[in-house]
Amino acid sequence: MLLNPPSKKEADRRAYIRAWLDSIGVPESSIRAEYHTRAGPIDLYLTNRRVIIEVKQSGRLDGGPSRPGTGSKSNETAFEQLDRYVRAERLRERLYLEDDITDSTWLGAVTDGAVWYVWEWDPQPSEIEGAPRPVQAWQGQGLNSGNLGRLASLFDRESVGREWATPDMSHAFSDILEGMHERYGQRRGTGSVRTQRGLWLEQLKGGGNPPEGEEGRIFVLHSLLILISRLISSESDPREGFVQWVPDSEIEKLRAVIDQYNWSQETGDILRSLYAKFIPAEHRRIYGEYYTPDWLAELICSEIIDDGFIEEQIRKFESGGAVSGVLDPACGSGTFLYHAAKRVMESGPVRASYLGREKIAALVCRMIRGMDIHPVAVEMAKANMRRLLPRASYEDIIVYQGDALLTPRPEAALFGYSGSALPLTSPKGSHLILPGWFVRSDNRNISRFVESACDDTAMPPSLGIDVRGYDRGQLAGAHDQLRKIVREESDGVWFWYILNQAGPMRLRRTIGRTVSNPPWVSYDKIQEARRKEEIRRMAEKRRLWVGGKNNRFDMAALFVDRCPELYETAGAKSAWVLPRSAMRADTWKGLRDKAGKKMSGSWDLGNLPFSTNSCVVFFGHKTRDRKLSRTGGKLRASDSWEAVSGKTEWSKAGASFAERCSEWRDERGRNLARKGASIIPHCLVWADSVTASGGTARVRTKPARWPPWRDLGVMEGDVPESWIRDCASAGDLVPYSVPGVTRCVLPIDGGGWDAGRGRCRFWRDARDQYDAHRGSGAHTPKTLEARLDFNGAIFAQLGRTGEHVVYNKAGSTLYAARIPDKRIIHDTLYYVKCASRDEALFLEGVLNARIMRAAFAATRKNGMDFAAHIWSMVPVPRYDGSDPLHRRLASLAAEAERISKRACRTQGTRARLRKYVIKALEEDGVSSEIDGACAGIMPDYATPPKPEKRLKPG
Repeated sequence: MLLNPPSKKEADRRAYIRAWLDSIGVPESSIRAEYHTRAGPIDLYLTNRRVIIEVKQSGRLDGGPSRPGTGSKSNETAFEQLDRYVRAERLRERLYLEDDITDSTWLGAVTDGAVWYVWEWDPQPSEIEGAPRPVQAWQGQGLNSGNLGRLASLFDRESVGREWATPDMSHAFSDILEGMHERYGQRRGTGSVRTQRGLWLEQLKGGGNPPEGEEGRIFVLHSLLILISRLISSESDPREGFVQWVPDSEIEKLRAVIDQYNWSQETGDILRSLYAKFIPAEHRRIYGEYYTPDWLAELICSEIIDDGFIEEQIRKFESGGAVSGVLDPACGSGTFLYHAAKRVMESGPVRASYLGREKIAALVCRMIRGMDIHPVAVEMAKANMRRLLPRASYEDIIVYQGDALLTPRPEAALFGYSGSALPLTSPKGSHLILPGWFVRSDNRNISRFVESACDDTAMPPSLGIDVRGYDRGQLAGAHDQLRKIVREESDGVWFWYILNQAGPMRLRRTIGRTVSNPPWVSYDKIQEARRKEEIRRMAEKRRLWVGGKNNRFDMAALFVDRCPELYETAGAKSAWVLPRSAMRADTWKGLRDKAGKKMSGSWDLGNLPFSTNSCVVFFGHKTRDRKLSRTGGKLRASDSWEAVSGKTEWSKAGASFAERCSEWRDERGRNLARKGASIIPHCLVWADSVTASGGTARVRTKPARWPPWRDLGVMEGDVPESWIRDCASAGDLVPYSVPGVTRCVLPIDGGGWDAGRGRCRFWRDARDQYDAHRGSGAHTPKTLEARLDFNGAIFAQLGRTGEHVVYNKAGSTLYAARIPDKRIIHDTLYYVKCASRDEALFLEGVLNARIMRAAFAATRKNGMDFAAHIWSMVPVPRYDGSDPLHRRLASLAAEAERISKRACRTQGTRARLRKYVIKALEEDGVSSEIDGACAGIMPDYATPPKPEKRLKPG
């Protein structure tokens, strides 16, 4: 196939070459397709063989690789493109690798699969600007059966160093994880393991959301991830803190696996994907963990860490002054830290400074600083930084495990902060207080302080020698108290704890740039009662709390407001990745009002980085308000900005619409839209399968997605057939019709609950499961029936008559349809009662109109929610039968319904079905006619529609 490729497309020919490389013995793990460098994406990179292959489509190389226009940039040649990639990789080796690898040259090839051009570059870093040498035998040489073997021998060269670690390394550790679970099961009852697990759990409680029901499994997973991170980043004993329970045999197995791979070469945050593979998605959501993709972190760092700032820090560094840092106060696995360090190292000022690699590493360690409350995240962040800075020691990398908000937890085993001193509480409740001036001193002083206390000897005389009186007496008293604690409790963790808990104090007023994606945790999702109360008190005190019955305050707002005050110096700048609701939601109003003009610009990212809509908000850095949209191609978290920029485009920020109430309001001025019923838990009442016979139905329920209900599995049993009710959820909705049906077990008889439901074994079991697993909050319904009919949302729908239109509560696009009377509407939908069929058709047309989407999207108050906000923000009129334009829109919507229902005969997923319906509406032309009618009815709120993406044939 390589000799006679059937396809002329570049992507196909790249795939043929990759398959051929595999056939000649190049390991699949050593081949990277579209590998992203700072100079752009390499088509094929043989990672540890120093081979780069750039592939062109058939005919592109007619005239040779030196013809302008054959490269990826305007007037660039294919050879110049290849040379650009090779130089970028050689520069990366020179900057980041610990040892120079000089025993192999670089090979670069340009080919269309049939004709090949090959060059060779010298390996020496000192020769990085040297000209490549053409391999004469392969300058425009066509492939044939006689020379194919010679080409194979050219690329089948000796490997340079170890195999690179890949973005997904979970397979390498699965057996070790199984062994650790077994060892934990054997040792979980011992006192030391119980203490270590308790210590770990207290650390997670500090974040507000400890795992429930799966503590043992998550404890082992966290231990594994911490050990992997430490073994990557440090040569010392990794068993510090709560991972001491892991036996030497498992650690040596881990070390053997890790030593097989080169962890420095692969770019980006490769430990992020390892965490995502092992830790369930629901646990990541509980902590508000929306991992920043590499391309976004790279873009933000290049925007806000400017050359002038870097030049200033180089001058301070060389003169021995205090360097202003770049901080991520919620650093997670260190994506921002990694790209901030890269931005500094690859900057013009650093390259012009000729500091040398050791000093550059020292400069970066002084500048880049992180903090996170999650112990696993901290170790991963350090490992990612060490991958980038092999010349730096583990101890030089400044990433602290602590609470960046400095919210005290005095009764917890973690240590709180108060005022200018550091109060510490031991696991058994003993206390000591360290002076603030001491915890901000050199690490060696803290180490000597702890070591002498652990040895139960007097405090070294030289500690605190430069202070007198009360301060030194306080330090000596703290030392005596620590000696007592160590005698009664333990001696293995104190230096680590003190150093980390002192982190926030040591970073105060030292930061010149902040880049962060703080946790997206809503107040109502915080599980730990103490932490929840602390957050509320802090939000109220800082004038950020906006109240409301749903308690939807977002914890990220506290980070944006408090961290600059604690850590930044005068004139600092910051950039925050936030839910898009930060720009307009009521829950963020306190922060917006308080910040005022300090908010200096924003980027609307839509749902490009995450599954939910997001934005970047800047403080102190002037930038235009603008929006990033995708123009084509898939965006991967590991992509570089160079790759993503070619698949996206910037535009002005979304259109601004005057906020005006609609006419869809009752006599008391309330919105007519009503929310459906929250029919949960799914595993108790949502039917996955129903087999009816003789008035009885055999039911199997659907599994729940979130704990604790997820752990219950499913229920199966017999119920009266009349209990099976047709419901409608957002998953059943497409534009202009509701083809899907969700069936639920609801023991309803007439207008109330079936009095005989207690005699049904299935229902008794369902109620028992609910009683055993429901929450304990004051507002949690006490019975399953009360949960299902929360706020009377089910019985309010029974006997519903007349015309109703439903629309989705949330999502990227608003869809609407008329719905039959008999269905019960789920709370993923809102419904509006209309006065007539024509009025329902009219409203259906307005809500589905492409030309109205921008106006409806602008009404969002919380993330991706449409909810009931549209009726207070967009002045949708009531139907007027005397207006010919209103009548025409109703007629067009009726035609759209017929087309939608016909298109819904196609089988497929919800997303695919929606696309087929949209395609059918467009091809008929009714979409354009509806847009035209809406433009006449609401001209001030209509914007030109973006063309929908077409499905590929078949």
